[in-house]
Order: sequence, then C-alpha cells, then structure tokens
Amino acid sequence: MLNIDLVKMTQFADSLADEGWFVLPDMIDEALIAKLLAVAHYQRANAAFKAAGVGTGSNFQHDRSIRGDSIFWISRQPHEIPLISWVALMNQLREGLNRELFLGLKDIEMHLAIYPPGTFYQRHLDQFNERSNRILSVILYLTPNWQPGMGGELVIYRDGKEPVIVEPRAGTFVCFLSDLIEHEVLTTHIERYSITGWMLRKPIGLGFM
Repeated sequence: MLNIDLVKMTQFADSLADEGWFVLPDMIDEALIAKLLAVAHYQRANAAFKAAGVGTGSNFQHDRSIRGDSIFWISRQPHEIPLISWVALMNQLREGLNRELFLGLKDIEMHLAIYPPGTFYQRHLDQFNERSNRILSVILYLTPNWQPGMGGELVIYRDGKEPVIVEPRAGTFVCFLSDLIEHEVLTTHIERYSITGWMLRKPIGLGFM
C-alpha cells in the first residue's frame, strides 16, 4: 500500500505554510505510473474524455484560446485498482495536512487530463469567484519520457519572486493553495498526461463540478 511517512507530511505542511506550494519528484514508482497511464488510454479509447471548460455555473464555457485539455472525472470510489491506490494516497495526504495545518479538508475531486500538442492553459487561479470550496490543488504528472523542449511545463507565480518552472516529468507531484497561487501550463509539443485534483472544504458531488 502506498504511504506518506510522518516526516514527509510535516515537511509538506511546513512548505505549504511558508511558501504556499511544494513539489515532490518521484511521488510514485514507474509501475504505478504505467498503470495510471493505461487507465487514461483506456478511457480515451472509450471516448470518456471531454473538452475541459473554464468557469462554473452560468459562467461555464469552452474556450480553447484559454484552455486546451480534455478531462475524465475520477469517481470517488473508482473501480480501477491504480485509481483506487491513488485516491487512497490523496486521502491520506488530506488527513495528514488536516492534522498538521487544521485546514478542515473534507473531500477531494480529481480528473485525468490530456493536453494534445499545441495546447496550453493560460495563467489563472483554481478558485472560482462563485464558490470558495477548493483549498488545495494537487497534480501528478504521467507523461512518459518527458525531456526538455517537449513543453507543457507548469509555471507557479510568486509575488515579488521569480516564477517557479515545474517540469511535467512522470511521477512528479505538485501541491499548492488554490486561492493564492496563480499558475499556467505552457504550450506542450507532445501529449501531456496528468491527474489533477482539489482538496475541498465541503463535500461535493460529481454533478456540481
């Protein structure tokens, strides 16, 4: 079973409190990466991925000039064993950060994402104006054999400091405060795979995403 030890949990919490974000290379091993990627390929072959939008409620829209990925929402209780393992690990992280930082995180929503070549996501916050439920954003990269020049990097913007560039190497994990950390996905030149999610203040159903 996947596990996060107490020392790492404390380090994650300290980084969130001090900087508002942290990056962990090699969060999971290559075997689980391959299995999660296989789930993405299977769902894509079955036309389960849909074009991602921006905004929520009456402001929801599809705009490829802002965001170009396609997504597949992950059930809270998935049937696929790799997703079961990943959801369990994220719930362990959620519970650990609650203990360390008293964040009151109640739930998680997550989706698989594919960025085709030539797509990107402009600079934005993950918090909706109409709803302040997202507290932490989490990303696991699944793109195999990523190399410099392939694009799709995550840019984390910081007030008064140089932006942080995160390479989307398979196994790299990113966590940041949803309402404070502006970020963007640079244009990718290859298919870019990830699992993106949000730890929530209140439980929410898939129908409200």
